[in-house]
Amino acid sequence: MRAATLLILSGLLAAPPALAAGSRVAGLFVDCRGERSAAPTVILESGAFGTSADWDLVLDDLAQGGRVCAYDRAGVGDSPPRAGAEDVTSIAEELADLLDALGETGPVILVGHSNGALYAESFAALWPERVAGLVYVNGVTSNDTADPLLLADLTRERHLSNLAAAAADLGLAPLGASSVVKAENLPPEAAMRKRQALSRPRDLRVARDEDRAIVPGLFITANLGGSPPAIPTVTIFGSTDPNGALARAWRAAEEAPANRAARGWMLEAIGATHVSPLARDRAYLRAAVDWLRSLALPGPDVGH
Repeated sequence: MRAATLLILSGLLAAPPALAAGSRVAGLFVDCRGERSAAPTVILESGAFGTSADWDLVLDDLAQGGRVCAYDRAGVGDSPPRAGAEDVTSIAEELADLLDALGETGPVILVGHSNGALYAESFAALWPERVAGLVYVNGVTSNDTADPLLLADLTRERHLSNLAAAAADLGLAPLGASSVVKAENLPPEAAMRKRQALSRPRDLRVARDEDRAIVPGLFITANLGGSPPAIPTVTIFGSTDPNGALARAWRAAEEAPANRAARGWMLEAIGATHVSPLARDRAYLRAAVDWLRSLALPGPDVGH
């Protein structure tokens, strides 16, 4: 179940600069962990109503194999508002500027969860030379344009986002925030940051505006060419109701980027919820990133 639904129902080639966890770079809040290595840096892109706090457990896991960064998009979490629009290409350009400021001149591995997958895909379509690998986790991508069932589901999500922002203006956001944080099972400090973000009307209005731009963004990204087949791609998908019509439709769309990639891997997280691959089921994500890192390093070729 996506964040907006829960809210409503509950009511680098050059060495990058050294960063403390929770630094501000290019105006954005960034949490980088792990040491730079020969493997590409991993960049984590949150979904709707998401912040860098969502990735707290994943950051510690992936930092064991190299540098990994999560960030708060402009206007949410601990990042200031953006001057421009919330459309997918503006957010991709925002990420490009952040990578420049981080000193990430080499290709990176992009990991996108939910709506964050579309931002990763649009970035990869615009700058494929800057991407060493892609991981889409229960991802929304341009492949969703082909299925009216998925477009209807995303439209419902947009309506719920509108309600979440309206509830925030009425002072009801903290009630929904508690339910979302509980579902994610975050460590205490990350849970506090996430709860704060979901309790602020400003954050929820920006998240609503981002969500409104998702369906148009599907078609924009499709027109850019979508996920480049030359980039190694992993898709992670899972559902608590895998045999339902909607879950089957999502699975077909989520498999598509890996099917199309010259090097692709599809991982089904059995029994996963929408957010559990970032917490309880994050072993799938570790496996995906380990594989993509291995492709960029000298040594024997690993299958998939």
